[in-house]
Amino acid sequence: MKVQPSKLPVDRTLQAIAYSMDALVPGLYLWFGTIRLRLGGSQPEANYPGIIHSSAGIALVLPGYRIYSTYQGSYDP
Repeated sequence: MKVQPSKLPVDRTLQAIAYSMDALVPGLYLWFGTIRLRLGGSQPEANYPGIIHSSAGIALVLPGYRIYSTYQGSYDP
């Protein structure tokens, strides 16, 4: 039996990191395996579908829409 992608559990912390980076909300974001660190940022909207497609990365979003990130992928599901 194949699991539908929409039925997979969502990592809300990683989704909050994706939302904050996508919306350019200032903060420091780190994810590595099961470790998630979000200093700053924002909770995602209820219908935000974005996710991060890498198992490790770091990002710094500064005021003025400056982003420095090791993540170069898309936030699309």
